[in-house]
Formats: sequence, C-alpha cells, structure tokens
Amino acid sequence: MFRLIHLLFLISKYYTSYFLSKIGLSKYPNHKLIKKFFEEAGGAFVKFGQILALRVDVLTKNFSLELFDLFDNYKPFPFPEVKRIFKEELGVFPEKIFKYFEKEPFASASFAQVHGAKLKNGQTVVVKIQRPGVMEKIAVDFFIIDILSIIADFFFKIEALPWREFAKEFKIWTKKELDYQLEAENMDKIYNNLILNNITEVVIPKIYHRISTKKILVQDYIDGIPLSRVLKEIRKGNLDADKLKNMGVDIKKTPVTMSLEILREYFIDGFFHADPHPGNVLLLKNGKIGLIDFGIVGESAPRRQAFMKFLLAGAKSKYEKSQKVYEEFAYRAFQFSGEKIEQIISSVFPASLDQSKIEEFMKILIIHFLEYYKQVESQITKDLEIMKADYAAILLQMLKFVARYQIKLPKQMVVFIRALSIIGFLAKEMDIKFNASYIVIKFFQKYPENKLPKIDTSVTPYKRMNREEALDRLNNWLAYLVEIDPKLYQLVNKYISKYNIY
Repeated sequence: MFRLIHLLFLISKYYTSYFLSKIGLSKYPNHKLIKKFFEEAGGAFVKFGQILALRVDVLTKNFSLELFDLFDNYKPFPFPEVKRIFKEELGVFPEKIFKYFEKEPFASASFAQVHGAKLKNGQTVVVKIQRPGVMEKIAVDFFIIDILSIIADFFFKIEALPWREFAKEFKIWTKKELDYQLEAENMDKIYNNLILNNITEVVIPKIYHRISTKKILVQDYIDGIPLSRVLKEIRKGNLDADKLKNMGVDIKKTPVTMSLEILREYFIDGFFHADPHPGNVLLLKNGKIGLIDFGIVGESAPRRQAFMKFLLAGAKSKYEKSQKVYEEFAYRAFQFSGEKIEQIISSVFPASLDQSKIEEFMKILIIHFLEYYKQVESQITKDLEIMKADYAAILLQMLKFVARYQIKLPKQMVVFIRALSIIGFLAKEMDIKFNASYIVIKFFQKYPENKLPKIDTSVTPYKRMNREEALDRLNNWLAYLVEIDPKLYQLVNKYISKYNIY
C-alpha cells in the first residue's frame, strides 16, 4: 500500500513540474524531468525507462540518450539476506560454495545486486542475486504502468506504438528477466553458437548451472568497460577515440562488431540478443566486445531469405542510384511483407484473371512507394551526416509510410529491427563516419544467400480468402486511403475499376 501511495505522490509531483515547464514557470528540460521520475520511482520503473530508451522509433534523440543514462544505483540489501537466499535456493551459505565471496556488492540495482567471487578452482566469477520481495514490488508497479499507458493512449497517442501494447510487452520481458534460469538458457544458446561459428570478436560469459537458480546467477567475470560509461565520458568531453585507443579500446570498431554480430545472430543462428543497451555491452581490448544480460532475446521471423534481399537491396540503393536498383529495393519490400494486400486483391478479382494483372497492381504500389522514397532520400542522407536524424528515426518514417499498403511486419522482425536500430543510433556517437549500408553489404558478402540456413526457401502461397470478406477489407482500405493518401486512392481505384468486382 505504501508503494502505491509513494508512486501516486511522485506522479503528482512530476506532473506539476511538467505543467510549470509547459507554461514557462520552469526551465527544467522535460527529458531530464522524466529521467528523474524514473530514478526516484525505482523498481520496475527504472527498467521501464531503460527499455523505453530502446524505443528510438518513438522517443526523440535527446529523450533516448537521457534514459540510456538511467542509473540503477540502489542501497544494497545486507549480507545476512544474501546468506538467507543462498540457504533457501542452494541449501548452503556462499562460503561453502566459493573459495572467496565479496560480502559487499560491486553493483546494486532495483532488481538485483552483484557480488564478486572466486570458485574453488580459482576462477573469478560474478554472482547476481535477486533482491528480496522484488516480485511483490513490481506487481504494484505493473498496475500503475497499466493505468499510465491507458492515459497515454488517450492523450498522447503514437501511431507507431500503442502505449498499452508497449506496457504489455514490458511486463512480459520483465517477468522473463526475473527468471535467471531462463536467462542462463538464453546465454548458453548464444555462447554455444559463438563457439560453433568460431566467432572470436564477441565474448559471452560462461554460466555455472550447478550453482545457479531462478534467483541466483553465477557466470564468468568479463574484464571490460561498460559502453554506457564510455559514452557518458565522451559526451562530457573527458574521453575520445585516441584516449580510448591508448587504453587498448577501439571505439570506432565497436559499432561494426556489434552490427555484424546481431546480423549474424539473426540470419545465421536464428536467435539474437535483443537488448543492445549500452550497459549490456562491454568494451574489451583489441576491438572485441562482451555481451551480458540476456533477459531480452529474439528469434528470427520466417522468410529470412526474403528479408535479407530487402536489406541488401536497400543498402545497395545508397550507392547505386539507378532506377533498376530502386525498383529492386521496393520489390523486395513488398515481396516479404506485402502479401496481405496481394491476398485481398487476388481474392476480390475473378479467379480467371491472369496472375500478371495482380503483378501489375503491385507494381502500382511499388512505383508509388519509390516516388516517396526518392523525395526523402536526399534529405535522409543529409540528416544522417549532420546527426540531425538517426537510422531508427528514418526507419520509423519508412514504416509509417508503408502502413498505407497494408504492410505489417512480423513481431520477431520488429524486435530485430529495433535492436539493429539501437546499434545504429549509438554508432554515430562512437564513429561519426559509421555507415550502416556498408556494414549490411559487407555482411552479405561474407554470408551470401547460399550460406544462409535453408529453413524458409519455399514460401507457402497465401490462401484465397472469402470474396465477401475480401471486398469488405478492400472497401475499408480504400476508405482509409481517401483520408491518408488521396493520390494513392485514385491510382488504386482507377485500376480496380477496370474489372467488374462488385
């Protein structure tokens, strides 16, 4: 009950501060205000803020950067509590398991604290222990977040993301993160995939399952510097690429390694680290990186090959500015994600109609998209160069536009694109010359289509839907186009009018 009252007080307090700022009686920046709210609220709100920072498709850059820096610095719970948890989970106190165990944690957060230790064989490890009572605490936090998401959907609606959907996604992720055995399984999968593929630029800590439980996680210690700390010092002017190089860290190589690794995990392994938060990336010597915290992971969506062709065509369009390349890019976009509208049109038209007529219709949509893409491409290139925009913002712009073609990406693909966008978002801070298109081309040169897993080469044709249902969906789509894109409506209506569909 106290937790609920405390959160309601904080909401009132910070809303008042926001209102005063809005009417000009306070000059405290809103992005710093929301960070302070999350920090003071603690609990699930800190994690909510960190995950919200990943939504660079929703937040502006200054908000995302501010929330990336959310510290999760809590007063540690006492060592007797640590011993009690060990006794409950493993049946013995930590001194019976480890050669040495640090009584004082070196990190303490709202969900857990982390202790250094040494195994009996001398191996240095870190031990993450879940904070007592955290499950009861986040139940109240979830309740408040649900209420806030409903209010946000009503007053601050964002077309790209219903807040209630984000809150639901957050709760699922948080519950998974609080199961350390699940995190250990995720880590094992990626760890084993690195070994199988002989990847040496990325380091994953080894898990000690025999002494890990749902509330205790024991893993190898990785000697690295958190990317979050480095970026913070770079923004302050205390660090730069040369100073880091003297420390043995190649900051300009980091975004390349991160990008190539997540592409490899998605297209080769089919299982990827979906939370490339800068606090989860450690900078190691010789340009290597370490990845930690595997509570949020993703799996590849079907049609990997089609998605690969789309990414590659988009990357090539940055260099080969010909009509042929542009059309290839647009065609690939509709090939892997435009089957919904093709299904509707095919089901509306008479079954005797030649397939080439359906392809003609899809070509209308492709040409319409290309006209838009060409208009914004030069501005996109300029915005990227001066860091006025980032890859995620541009991606959001594209996804919003293609929604008019009834395109909706699979959820797994959205999670991957979001993670890839985060890396692109952070990359420009590490290296102003970072070029995502070049990285995509480089990756698919190393892993051409014939080297990708053959799990989705044969795509099952869509099923013809009931004609009455198809007509209803077509009419709803046309009504939508009248409001959002009258020009496209005219093009579509002109084409279908040639056939007796009603």
